[in-house]
Amino acid sequence: MVTMPVLQLDGAFSFIRISVAPSEFPALLAGHRMQYKGTDEVESCAGQLIAADFPLSASTTFIERVCRWGRGARHITRVNAAGGARIAHSLRSATEAIEAGHVADAIEELRNLPHLGLSFASKVARFLQPKKCVILDSVIRSHLGYVESKEGYAEFLRDCFQLLHMLRQSPDLEASLRDGLRVCDVEAAVFMKAKEKKNVSS
Repeated sequence: MVTMPVLQLDGAFSFIRISVAPSEFPALLAGHRMQYKGTDEVESCAGQLIAADFPLSASTTFIERVCRWGRGARHITRVNAAGGARIAHSLRSATEAIEAGHVADAIEELRNLPHLGLSFASKVARFLQPKKCVILDSVIRSHLGYVESKEGYAEFLRDCFQLLHMLRQSPDLEASLRDGLRVCDVEAAVFMKAKEKKNVSS
């Protein structure tokens, strides 16, 4: 059984209220894929965007696709108001920061786009670099206690990487799944578990 960590907040120890058995991960990931269709297509779009060095129109299209995937179509018009050049610049800068190991800084760069809060900034980062980034949204924050900040994101990312390391050593997962897991998959499973525990929709 894997349990999210104990945190020290304001001098007190807080126990995070979620535990996930390795055997639950296949079903949690399958459930996430069912609820959030088109994940592979958006990942492919991101790869093409990076390979083409962030053309303006493709950068705008990518942001739109992420917003639709994350059920935030209401953000599209307001984010697009920044213009293709600014969007492309932010995506390029964020990607460079992630590749340099500064993921939390990349989130801050993306948050500079109008009306793109931490939740959707982290969704964008997750698609740009799924092996290095996770999504920190309101379901995770409200149930697990991570703060909506650069520091809160960095903490959640560390915890997901720790959980990924543990899962890769677990004999309770099939080798094909265990070896193919990415940090974004760990986050997706934790999200589904938290959502299940809270009985909320997102």
